[in-house]
Amino acid sequence: MKYVVPQLLIVWQVWAAAPQPLVSLDFETTPTNAGSLGGTVRFETYAPGEEPFYGFGPFGRCLDLTAALRHGGTTPQDASAGGAARFKDSALDGLDAFTLVLWARQNPATPGTAPARLLHKPGAWDLMPHPAGVILILGPDPGKTAYTLAGGVRFKLTEAWRCFAVAVSPHTVAAYTGSRTAPLALAAEAARTEKSVANPGDLFLGNFGGIRPFNGWIDRVRIFRGALDEKALRALFDADLASAKYDSLPAVTELASRDAQPATSGRFRLPASAIPFSTRWQRRTHALETAQSFHATHLLWVYGSETGFVRQAQRAGLFYQGTLNGLQGQSQATTNRTNAGDASGRHEDLDGNKITPHWMVTFGPRTFTGCCNHPAFRKLFFEDAKRLAEAGVDAIHVDDWEMNASWVRHAGVCFCNACRSGFRAWLAAHHTSEALQSLGIADIAGFDYRDHLKANGVPDAAAYRKRLRDLPLTPAFIDFQVASMRAFYRDFRANLDLGSPRRYIPVSVNGLLTPLRSDRVLHGIDVIDFLHGESSQNADYQTALEYVFGGKIAEAAGITQVISPIPRSTARTRAAIATTYALGQPHLVPWDLYMGSDATGIQPRYFGTRDQYGDLYDFIHAHRAVLNATAAVAEIGVLVNADEPGAYAEYGLALAARQLPFRFVLGASRTARVPVTAASLHGLRLLVELSPSDTFCAEDRVVLDAARATGRVRFAGGSADIDAISRVMALDLLRVEGPDNLYAFLRADAVRGTHAIHLVNWNLGAENSERAETYRPVTIALRHPDRWGAVSRAVWHAPGKPSAELVPERHVDCIRITVPQLTTWGMLIL
Repeated sequence: MKYVVPQLLIVWQVWAAAPQPLVSLDFETTPTNAGSLGGTVRFETYAPGEEPFYGFGPFGRCLDLTAALRHGGTTPQDASAGGAARFKDSALDGLDAFTLVLWARQNPATPGTAPARLLHKPGAWDLMPHPAGVILILGPDPGKTAYTLAGGVRFKLTEAWRCFAVAVSPHTVAAYTGSRTAPLALAAEAARTEKSVANPGDLFLGNFGGIRPFNGWIDRVRIFRGALDEKALRALFDADLASAKYDSLPAVTELASRDAQPATSGRFRLPASAIPFSTRWQRRTHALETAQSFHATHLLWVYGSETGFVRQAQRAGLFYQGTLNGLQGQSQATTNRTNAGDASGRHEDLDGNKITPHWMVTFGPRTFTGCCNHPAFRKLFFEDAKRLAEAGVDAIHVDDWEMNASWVRHAGVCFCNACRSGFRAWLAAHHTSEALQSLGIADIAGFDYRDHLKANGVPDAAAYRKRLRDLPLTPAFIDFQVASMRAFYRDFRANLDLGSPRRYIPVSVNGLLTPLRSDRVLHGIDVIDFLHGESSQNADYQTALEYVFGGKIAEAAGITQVISPIPRSTARTRAAIATTYALGQPHLVPWDLYMGSDATGIQPRYFGTRDQYGDLYDFIHAHRAVLNATAAVAEIGVLVNADEPGAYAEYGLALAARQLPFRFVLGASRTARVPVTAASLHGLRLLVELSPSDTFCAEDRVVLDAARATGRVRFAGGSADIDAISRVMALDLLRVEGPDNLYAFLRADAVRGTHAIHLVNWNLGAENSERAETYRPVTIALRHPDRWGAVSRAVWHAPGKPSAELVPERHVDCIRITVPQLTTWGMLIL
């Protein structure tokens, strides 16, 4: 505190005594000129993807020009590069005596001394850095005069910020330089020889028409009328130093914000520490005792509506979820395959038969799927939902939930009366008469899709399935059935709310956002509350790729995603559990699990034990407060248009493997609406356009364009060198010193100012290992130590092990913390 008053006095004295600048740009909050001329600067870009933006320097925010492809240029034929900040005011045109003051630093990643412009006023003056001072050019072309104002002390502009001050009088030009470690000193002075009248023109910061980009940072740009003397310049320099910050980048804890992932449906999320457990049927013995042994908090995906079991589970402190199914009401279906005479609302193929999915053929004689458009099915479904609500369930899960949206892809159904009349109405609402004519529909009022197909060479269900992908009306029929599924869930929600006006009953469905496809689970996430689905059945896909992407994409969608594993090895499932919780999502206890089925039968269910997984759930239970209080830290955003296919999972895993904290910024509009919002961009400094902005819907483009216009987010293409950009922008907060396949996931508690770094090991050993390989020791380096705060205490927690107090090792460029050993998972609390 003893330095605060002198610094404030210096700043106030300089402000009171110094002449007021015509131009004063500090780029802190707005592009407004705080000088007497007023006005604003605007950013210009000379090459796509090389926009100027606001970075951070010793005084806070600054003009960041590091997106330029190169530094400087040599000929007018050089390709355009970089951008500039442009200021316009004719009062600058008549200046003959003036003073320029600014701070700048060249990007260390683009060294070199090719001519680059700090300031450029066409036909009047140019200012360029020199290894020992500056080069000032005065006058118009072709008679301009260059003054090399260089002293005997050389410096590297890539190593530190420097202050440049140039005073131009009618008779002399003088240049001064200084830095945070070197006082302001005269570099050189020269007699002024040029006498040409300067041309009028705008002022450009950081470039000369795109051919002389300054690749670096510029701040505190000031222009004064008249030549200031050395005393006034030193006073300005001292005042700048007094206001400098030791580190102006945001603290790591400031980056943790749950507001960055607004909930898609807005109502319900499981806590990050939730321990979901499932017994698939109420009759399963020892289910509740087993759930309690794993510290379960939620009993999910349970078939049956017996009230006594519901009450017993809730008395044990468990959140209870009942279950419905896309085959609901099948007990009332007839056993024969023909749909004639069946009053339960089953799907109907082109031959008038009911549908059994190929993986359900051994499930029983009445295993026929229900049609979400059919009034009979809807009545049975809603009545069963009412019974669950009356039994007191806390939530409802829907298995085989996609209904018509799924079966239309698998079997091209449905052709019941409700679907045929509904499709006719949908076509009329979504197509013009000309479009219908092109699809072969002359009279929409009398259109019947079944009759239409049979009249056009598709006589039966076998021929239909064979030709399904090539039929002209198939895309429209799929869209109609997807819309039908979405309408069904909106009606289901309204029905639930009507029957339970004082108690909101969340709805989950059996699905995951892995893989991310617009025609699968994504198309319904805005009409349900959360997801609970099975992982990949094939062990080859049960990798860090699936689980890192799963956690990150659910975070981006603002939705809870409970993963139900299909264990192929204990070590693999343990790593999956660890990764999921490290990313803020819950993972089902591996007990009473579906393991797949086919035409030969249902595979035996899986029942994991406490010996296999108990230590992990003990760990989650013990650290539930940390899991709930911390949120993901990220300054890198990866823009994903979920309506378009892309290698999103692979890109995310590559960032995670390099310990670069990031989050996906998700948008979708083709079916489900997942908007890109200002909140989803909150706190980001770099946005990687893995999906180009112009592929998003108009509403999302407005948000992205607004973010770009603020200059506070750097936009980079999907092929950009993110490692290099991260080093320049100080986005590389972590480094793990250990083998490959160790992942560090950073979370923080902005309220308490604490950090939680999860280390997860995906080195799983042999194919059927019980545990991951153990590594001793593993070191975490916290880069940019000033952003981490004091870090006076570090505690290592690992499942089944006593906590260990660790001593941070502070260096100039990092803080190193070495943990004693890592097997599957551990958490470092700072």
